[in-house]
Amino acid sequence: MTAPKPATRAAAQEVCIDLPGEAVKCWRSSDHLQVLLRKHRDVIFHLHLKAGGSYSVQATDTDFYNARDKKLVQAKRRDLVTFKDGERLHLWLPRNFKGALLLKSDGKLLMKLAPNQLDPHWYDDNPKTKAAPIIVAMGLNNAHSPATSAPAAHPVVLHAAKTAAAPRPVVASSAPAGDQCSLVCVVEGTVKGMPSHLASHFSKGGGKSGMADFDPFEVATRNWIWGQAAGSAAFVGDNWKWLRASMDSRTHTGFKFVKARMVMVRGKLRFYFSGYSKYNEVFGRGGFNPGNERVVSIFSGAGKTSSTFTAAAKGVAGSFKGNALVSFIFGAATAVAEWKEDVKKDGYDLTAGLLMALLKAIIVAALVVVIMALMMMFIMAAATASVPVLLVGVITVAVGVGVNWVVEAADKSLGRAASGDKTNTDGLSSVVAPYLRKAGKEIGESWDYLKAKFPKDYMEFNF
Repeated sequence: MTAPKPATRAAAQEVCIDLPGEAVKCWRSSDHLQVLLRKHRDVIFHLHLKAGGSYSVQATDTDFYNARDKKLVQAKRRDLVTFKDGERLHLWLPRNFKGALLLKSDGKLLMKLAPNQLDPHWYDDNPKTKAAPIIVAMGLNNAHSPATSAPAAHPVVLHAAKTAAAPRPVVASSAPAGDQCSLVCVVEGTVKGMPSHLASHFSKGGGKSGMADFDPFEVATRNWIWGQAAGSAAFVGDNWKWLRASMDSRTHTGFKFVKARMVMVRGKLRFYFSGYSKYNEVFGRGGFNPGNERVVSIFSGAGKTSSTFTAAAKGVAGSFKGNALVSFIFGAATAVAEWKEDVKKDGYDLTAGLLMALLKAIIVAALVVVIMALMMMFIMAAATASVPVLLVGVITVAVGVGVNWVVEAADKSLGRAASGDKTNTDGLSSVVAPYLRKAGKEIGESWDYLKAKFPKDYMEFNF
């Protein structure tokens, strides 16, 4: 007679929680319950704003875990975590974190950090999946500045190599309260694919223009001139339809330039065109109001403030698409070539230069639209003159070159004043670069902390 077999133990029911101390909630389907702790998202705050300062962090919707105090911080109870200036605060967030973290100092909101907006990547429910960390570092050039110094927040920069085994770190900049935190990453600038003789040509095309008598700010360098040529070509390419239609050879009297005039009709400005044939698909007699697509595109919305604002917005957006985007990329490539030629500059100098180039492109696009709108108002309304549409395109190109020169000159002038170096040709980017370099150091220290505390999760990253 054989002995009865022992009863087999039922498989344990697995339930996951996201943070230590969370309550376990589930429908029981087994006598045995196994609770698994999912890998969390690490968030590091490291601030150097004022000596002796203190800060607090609270969540708007979702609980989080304070690794320093080993305590669950509950959002519904409006619990706070406080830390001091210079202290590195380490928090754990669940992967399904909703809402935002509010960083405050003396009751004033410094930053609203929304992890799901900063890192929109979707992470699966596997407990072993690790969400990308978020590191927030803010500080002065001198971390030991007196408490009376005004805090100077600057972007955080991380230089890391991405690997398949670990998530890429997400880096939050010190954005003002209510704004979405931006992402800044130092990249290895290369000019791969460019022929060597062209790379050499552009790498030596910056610096000084050699025309100090006519160009005291040394703006008109060889690369700058190439950039203006590329920008002009981009303008022609993106506006070719109406530029081509402004010269009509199919009218009943032969070739004519299409002209525009501005007329006041019942107290409102209207645009009328003449000198076009019935086959011309772009122009019609009118009168078109300042908000009409033709008027916004060609005359910068002249005649109405809201239309000019619309034209300015389109001008800024248009700088980063179509042929204008190719022109911007060309400018960035020449900047990289110049950077590679200067052995004294590192990746932070390149990042500062590209950020300033982006800012200047936006300023130039907006100013050109405003200036063109004012010019058209004066010529067509005050002088009551008809203007060939093609001439408007020529004037736009000329104004663009002039505004670009003024903005570049102002950048160089302000850079020399801020740095105290009269030989500085890099403009404000030379002032921004040290802030990025300081921020990179702050990030590196916080990252070393994570690597030491969680070596299995973060050892795959290389700085």
